[in-house]
Amino acid sequence: MAMRLVVEWTRTTVRLAVAEGSGGRVRLKGVYSQPLSTAAEVTEALRTLLKTQKSNAAQVIGVVPREQVLTRVVKFPATNPVELLQMVELYAKAQLPYPRDQMVIDFHLLSQQGGFSTVAVVACQREAIDRQLTVLHDAGLSVTLLTVSSWGVLGWYRQVRHSGSVAEPVLVANVDETRTDLVLISGGRILSSRSVSQGAQDWDVSGDAAELLMIEVERSRAAIRKELQGHEVQSVLLTGVGALRQWSDLVAQRVGLPVTVTDWHQPFKGWNTPTTSIGSPVVITGLAGSDVHGLLNLSPSEVRVQVSHREQVRTLVMTTLLLVGVLILGTMLLGLQASRQQQLAQQLEQVVARVEPTAKVVQEKTRSAQLVLSTLNDRRRLARMLSEVFHQTPSSVTLEGLTFERGRWELVLRGSVASTQEALSYMKQLEQVEGVGGVDLKYSTRRVTPLGDRIDFELVLRAQGSAS
Repeated sequence: MAMRLVVEWTRTTVRLAVAEGSGGRVRLKGVYSQPLSTAAEVTEALRTLLKTQKSNAAQVIGVVPREQVLTRVVKFPATNPVELLQMVELYAKAQLPYPRDQMVIDFHLLSQQGGFSTVAVVACQREAIDRQLTVLHDAGLSVTLLTVSSWGVLGWYRQVRHSGSVAEPVLVANVDETRTDLVLISGGRILSSRSVSQGAQDWDVSGDAAELLMIEVERSRAAIRKELQGHEVQSVLLTGVGALRQWSDLVAQRVGLPVTVTDWHQPFKGWNTPTTSIGSPVVITGLAGSDVHGLLNLSPSEVRVQVSHREQVRTLVMTTLLLVGVLILGTMLLGLQASRQQQLAQQLEQVVARVEPTAKVVQEKTRSAQLVLSTLNDRRRLARMLSEVFHQTPSSVTLEGLTFERGRWELVLRGSVASTQEALSYMKQLEQVEGVGGVDLKYSTRRVTPLGDRIDFELVLRAQGSAS
C-alpha cells in the first residue's frame, strides 16, 4: 500500500500524520508530534519523528499556515478552466501586492452562474514557500504538494459527516495551541477562511478565552459579509484543543448562532492506533484522508514538474514490468505446448511407416511452434532493452515519445533535456545498455519554455546485430 505523510509545524510543535492507501481510500495509521522550544529545531524534530517510520512515503504533503497566504475573491467572465487560469494569471500580475515571480498562486472555484465564475485566488510569497521546502528537504523528504491549513480543516470536516445536524454555511473553528483557523464551509467547499496567530495556550494566559474566541468569530462573520454578499454564517462548529465545551455556551449567546463542539478524533472512531499528538491534529488528519488531486496546490512550478515526471516514470516502469510478465508467461505456455508436441512427435516417429501423413502434420506444427518461440525471444529481447533504457533515464531527462522500427531493429526516443551536455551524457549512458549496439543523435533543437531553455532531441538506438 502507498504511504502518505502529512507534515505541519507551529511555534511550539512539529506534527506528523501517517496514512496508507490512494485516492479517497486512505486509512490513518498514526499521529505523532514533537515539542519545539525554538523555530530552529524544526528539522531535527522532524527527523526524530521520521525515524519511527519504516516505509518510504510515496506522497509527502506540507502545510502552509493560513496566516502566511492572502486570498482575494474575484469574479471572472469565464467558466472554461483554461480561460480561468489565464485570467487568474493576469489578475495576479496586475492586482496582487507582490511581483509575480516572487509569489506562488493557485485558485479554487466558489460558484459559477450565467457564464461567470467566482473564484478565490490564493497567493503566498515565494520566500515562505522556499522555507517550507528547505525544512522538508533537509529532513530527507521529497515534497509532493504544499497546501494551506484551511484545506486540512475542510478535509477533516468532510470526514465528520454530520448528516445535516449542522446548518451550512458552517464556520469551523479549529483551535490549536498557538493558532486558530476559521473556515466557512458549505456543500463540501471552502467559501472563506482566515487564521489568527493565537490559540488556546495564548487565550488561557489572558484568562478570557471564550471572549477572545467570540471576538474572532465575529471578525470572521464581518469579513464574510464583505467578501461574499448573500452568504451568512448559519452555525459554528468548534474543534481542536482547549475548554471548548465551556466556551461554546458563551459564544452561542453572544453571536446568536447554534454552536456545536466536536472532538478532533470523531471521524476515527474504532481507530486503535494510539496518538502522541500535542495540540490539534485536525489539519494533518484532514489532509491525510483527502484526495491529493482535489487540494489547493501552492507548490512551485519546478516541484510540480518533478512530481509529474516521477509519476510518468513510475507508470512507464509498471507498464514495462507488466509487459515483461505477460511475455514471460506467454513464453512459458508456448514452451509447454511445444514440449508436449515434441513428445507426441517422438511417439509418432515409431509408427511413421504406418502413419506417415499424420507424422508430417505434427512435424509441421512443431516447426510453427519453434517459429513462434523465435518471435517471442525477439520480443523478450526488446522488452529487456526497453526496461534498461527506462532504468538508465535520469530524472533530468523528459521522454515524450518512443517508436520501434522492427525491420531495422531500431528504437527511436524523443524527448528534452536542459542542455546539450545532458543529451550527450544521456547518449553515453544508453550505449552501456545491454543489447544496444550503438546510439545516434538524429537531431537536437533548442526551444524556450516557461521553465527555461530546453533541448529537444531524437535518438536512434540500434540493437546489437542489426544493420547499420
